[in-house]
Parts: sequence; structure tokens; C-alpha cells
Amino acid sequence: MWAIVVVLLGMLTGPQIFVVTDTGTFPNQQTCQAAIKASVPSKLDAKSKAEFAAGYRQYVCVRVHDAPK
Repeated sequence: MWAIVVVLLGMLTGPQIFVVTDTGTFPNQQTCQAAIKASVPSKLDAKSKAEFAAGYRQYVCVRVHDAPK
């Protein structure tokens, strides 16, 4: 199972990682990455879209720990 997380890294605040999707939403990495391509950046607000375009905000597929293969 795979989930989408957003990763932000600040000089003073350090890393911030938020799960964007419910765990188990995607059965494999390919469908997870396809969901990112279909939704990002079109569904972001103006500030988030600017952060994404500048590389400050990244959306990543992460395997759910201890999930069955």
C-alpha cells in the first residue's frame, strides 16, 4: 500500500511532512505517482502552487510501513 505525502523543509523549522491521502489508497507506486501527476499542481491553492513550482514543496509516494506486499 502506498500513500502520498507532502514534504517541506525550512531552514529554521526543519522538515515538515504531511500525509495527503488515506493509507492504503494506492496498491502500487505507479498508481500513486499517476495520482500525483493528475492532481498536482492543478488542485493547489496559489501559495502552494508557487511553492511547488519553485521546488519548495514536493509530493512523494511512500510505502506504508508494515503494509502487506
